[in-house]
Amino acid sequence: MPRRTTLRLAFTAFTVAQLISILGDRLHQFSVIGMIGRVAPGSAFELFQFALFIHLPILLFAPLFGRLIDRADRAIVLVVVDVFRGLIVVGIPFFYHLTGSLYAFYITAFFLSLANLLFAPAKSAAIPEYFGRLRLLRINAILWGLGIVGTIGGFVIGGWFFDYFTWELSFYSDAASYLVSVVFLLPLLWLPRKRRPPAREDAAAPAAAPRRAIGGPSGSFREALALIRSDKRVAYGMILQTCLMGVFGVLYVVGIARIQEVLPAGKAIYFSAVAVSGTVGLLLGSVVTEVSQERIGIGRLISASTVVLGLAMVGVSQSHTLAAFIAWTFVMGFFFSPIMVVSETLLQIHTPEGFRGRVFAAREVAVKIAFLATSFLATLCAVVVDKSVVILVTGVLLAVVSVWVERKNYLRM
Repeated sequence: MPRRTTLRLAFTAFTVAQLISILGDRLHQFSVIGMIGRVAPGSAFELFQFALFIHLPILLFAPLFGRLIDRADRAIVLVVVDVFRGLIVVGIPFFYHLTGSLYAFYITAFFLSLANLLFAPAKSAAIPEYFGRLRLLRINAILWGLGIVGTIGGFVIGGWFFDYFTWELSFYSDAASYLVSVVFLLPLLWLPRKRRPPAREDAAAPAAAPRRAIGGPSGSFREALALIRSDKRVAYGMILQTCLMGVFGVLYVVGIARIQEVLPAGKAIYFSAVAVSGTVGLLLGSVVTEVSQERIGIGRLISASTVVLGLAMVGVSQSHTLAAFIAWTFVMGFFFSPIMVVSETLLQIHTPEGFRGRVFAAREVAVKIAFLATSFLATLCAVVVDKSVVILVTGVLLAVVSVWVERKNYLRM
């Protein structure tokens, strides 16, 4: 079979696997948030606990995984992790009925997070390794868009199952999605690719670290940080994603809690509608990313998107109806996409092949620290001030800082 035909078939299977796998991820997240909404509606503290169990494993174990991903076969990692995630999720309803506690969801989320810590960097590193002959910006836009379709499906199916069937069905469907994803990942195992001699790993980025001088988990991260400091474009992509996830941390705890407070209680379908609106915005935003960056440049695209994202947060803070939440969440999603697609492409293009696992593992740590820190601060703030005030102040601050950075010319590449 010709090389390009093999590549296209494998890429098609890979995109289907990502669509199904992300559908499972979002269905799981929606289902846990839906259970929190039933047991403790409007609780920023319970939402923060869920986030803590998700992100804490990344902070504890990411240093162990970056070098492992660089040395492992990425296709095998992706397949094994999806099998593991399916087996974990299928047992969640049993654990909840056994304990009667929300910690049944939180503890299993801890182990799923460990699996995701292998999956996410391996996927990001695998894209340029397996499909480097295709245009990476277009690949990332396609995968981002398909991921958003999977997200929409997860939110719609989750709301439908919760209100019209049973919450257990959400988790069983989630488990099935991971196992089906495995089938579409299998072609990667036979996809021809260039093998790197082990000795060339350090030569790929001589400025990042002395040859074979650094070992172990801490050494893995020092190598990644040295590379990030040495390349402005890698640092730029890392900072963008870290700051964006910090903003998302605020929206996660106080935004969801406020929606659950304002909209009618006991109906998951309302939150499902708001979440779908945001993900439709993400999808459309990803479609226009490539054209927009070619016309106005990366710096102006990021700056403009960030300003509008902040203004949309102000709109969310003042919303009191389902229609208003839907409209402003759509705007946030639309202008969130360009920032994520461009920053991910910068990291993939400018990180040397032998260091991608370490850099993407370091990225996971950075964005999770930002998410947890801002969600924790937002949870504390929500105790003393109204949740709408927290969202309003964050949106105004984001817009002002973005305008200031643009005026200082820091975003010029």
